[in-house]
Amino acid sequence: MINLPLRQVATFVCLAETQSFRRAAERLRLSQPAVSAHIRELERQVGVALVHRTTRHVSLTIEGKAFAVRARRALEELTLASEDLRELAAVHRGRVVVACIVPMMASVIPRVVQRLNQLHPGLEIEIWDVLSGQLDQLIARGEADLAIGPRPTGANLSFMHLERDYFVAAVPVGHSLAGRGTITFRELTDHPLILTPRHTNGRRVLDRAIDQIHLTLRPQFELVHHFSVGKMVEAGLGVTMLPRSAVPSLASTSIVTVEIKSPRIYRDLGVITRREYQFSPAAQAFVTVLKTCFAPADRDDETPKEPKVARRRRMADVIAS
Repeated sequence: MINLPLRQVATFVCLAETQSFRRAAERLRLSQPAVSAHIRELERQVGVALVHRTTRHVSLTIEGKAFAVRARRALEELTLASEDLRELAAVHRGRVVVACIVPMMASVIPRVVQRLNQLHPGLEIEIWDVLSGQLDQLIARGEADLAIGPRPTGANLSFMHLERDYFVAAVPVGHSLAGRGTITFRELTDHPLILTPRHTNGRRVLDRAIDQIHLTLRPQFELVHHFSVGKMVEAGLGVTMLPRSAVPSLASTSIVTVEIKSPRIYRDLGVITRREYQFSPAAQAFVTVLKTCFAPADRDDETPKEPKVARRRRMADVIAS
């Protein structure tokens, strides 16, 4: 078995691409004599001439052309494998700060963290559970790497869609609406309403829907936390409308949900980042696992892959340096 020197193979691939000892030397940051020495040593190892040398031009022999194809492919695979290992090591050493709306803590986030602990036990994860109105500020100030919540309003923020979160009615067991398959928005407003305050994202979505059908919301109670809303509904003091993702936050087995129609109300949930944010391996690992918790949807590609041409261009530099 021939043990080919990797540095010399990388030099030969670079020479095959540039067809010039001078240009290969410039790209590899070596002297021309050093490039020539690498090629001679490689030819000695394989036992055949790989290059036709003239004073002005370099061309490959038949054997050299065949070897160049396989050597380039092998170096590409080796480069990709090396990058994968570096990214994996970065994940193990990495840290990611995630801000999320409270409903995500009742369902998605614990599963994501549990899975990441299994896959990358060295990854440090910091979770901030906050109200939706705080997400944009935390991301804009760079205090969190990414956020999970409703579509942002800030122009300097990016959004990767994960799920369409439809609103439902929540009523106590035994209520006259509890056995209904669907209910209209107008029918709900005939009952005492328990809602979150106007500054919350869910309430703003509801207010926009109300404006479109020319109704007015007059809640009996306005409470910040869905847990508190749930206790009031459970006690029979009214009904509520909330995103389906927030239903577990009601923390009640004595409440049933009913689909709302006419109109159907929803908000989009996704990953929020700064526009210029470059995903670290740790952040990318978090998002990769996060996506598995949602049904397939149209999503922006938050981490564009490097073009193969660019990978090839720096391949010899990586190996030969």
